[in-house]
Amino acid sequence: MSAQKFHPRVLKACVWTGPVFCLMWLAGGGPLSLFILPPESAAHTALQTVHTYTEHLTRVQIGCVLMIMSSTIYCVWAIVVSLYTRESEGHRPALFWTQMLSLACCEVVVMMIGFFWGVAAFRAGHIAPQITQTLNDLGWFGVLFTGAPFAMYMIALAGSILLDKSERPAFPRWVAYYNLFTTFFMFEASLLIFFKHGAFAQNGLMVFYLPMIVFFVWIMVMSRLTFKAINRERDELKSIAQMPDLDAPAARTPVAA
Repeated sequence: MSAQKFHPRVLKACVWTGPVFCLMWLAGGGPLSLFILPPESAAHTALQTVHTYTEHLTRVQIGCVLMIMSSTIYCVWAIVVSLYTRESEGHRPALFWTQMLSLACCEVVVMMIGFFWGVAAFRAGHIAPQITQTLNDLGWFGVLFTGAPFAMYMIALAGSILLDKSERPAFPRWVAYYNLFTTFFMFEASLLIFFKHGAFAQNGLMVFYLPMIVFFVWIMVMSRLTFKAINRERDELKSIAQMPDLDAPAARTPVAA
């Protein structure tokens, strides 16, 4: 790669979309569930759910717009992270393309969360409460029951990092194990389908709080590490550009007559 074809500012701008995604999604989800804390209980009746929407309708609608808009920039962020693992597989990067396919699924998932909650808000109080409750449930299941593509992305990313045998890999090996650790919480959140009360319900410690905290911390950690990888590549290319070209023919000294 030549220095002229490397644009660290573009890459860094893309990586910044990770923290921006966190802010947009949390700000968007916050108005729906009183700034996330505490999340709505799955044991609420249909009338209680309708009241949640009608009591804060404008806030919910604005929040849904923010969540919808945040769905695309999550992929922008993750693509740059993946680019720094692509070369570890050689000319058949199956894990890289697994990451790309997983990201496409993740984008749909993130977008559909705001979509379902937005539709629930659109006619809240004017249709049967059970319909609003069902749409609300779809939104919550989008948040917590759809961890599979996120987990697959992390697993493929971990595999690519472990395959990198270069002297100075983009990510140290511990990052692979950190991604595998985070994967566990993506699957754990799926347990909400079995419970409406307690630690494993949608507002419980094990299904909501821990997976959400781990996920957003993971984005911040991977953002920091990717910034470091970009800076390191920039510095290496500058050093290479400043080295004398040993292959160039030496300038001839004119011989005196």
